[in-house]
Amino acid sequence: MFRVLFLGLLTVFMVGCASVPESLRTQSESPITDFMLIRDNPAIAQEQEVRLGGVIAAIHNEKRRTRIEIVSLPLTSDGRPKIDAKPQGRFVGYAEGFIEPLEYRPGRLLTVVGKVSGQEQGTVGDFDYQFPVVDISGRQLWQVKQEIRIDDFARYHDCIGTRCSFMSYGVGFTRGEVTQRVTK
Repeated sequence: MFRVLFLGLLTVFMVGCASVPESLRTQSESPITDFMLIRDNPAIAQEQEVRLGGVIAAIHNEKRRTRIEIVSLPLTSDGRPKIDAKPQGRFVGYAEGFIEPLEYRPGRLLTVVGKVSGQEQGTVGDFDYQFPVVDISGRQLWQVKQEIRIDDFARYHDCIGTRCSFMSYGVGFTRGEVTQRVTK
């Protein structure tokens, strides 16, 4: 009985950890999340729901909508861009209304949901580029948090049983580790 209860609680906890934020929920059970599929076969993805994300490359407010150019990165199961992955290409998202360019500035991580509405010819620098276009219905900005962990072994001295070596007090090594993770 205890095992069943434990496994049930573990399953609920695991499902809760990998859930997609409310702002990124879609009507369909399995939206397209593979940018390469959209880029290589735009006709297949036409009017399909997608969940895509990456790094904001540019933002421009038009009269009634905002154009966001995004460098696509693969997503985790909960919709976060994988910051250590190789970029897959670019797409353009259009959101209704005004979006503050200071908040959605280039370099920020963004995940969007919406429907593919076609393609748009543009340029990246002087290079002609064909952008898949997504009509955005939901979006989530992410932050990159840097965590630093330092194990300072120099704070402890060697002392085992009755043989304490006070000569080595303060001598040792320090190990540091820097990790980055994406959060809301």
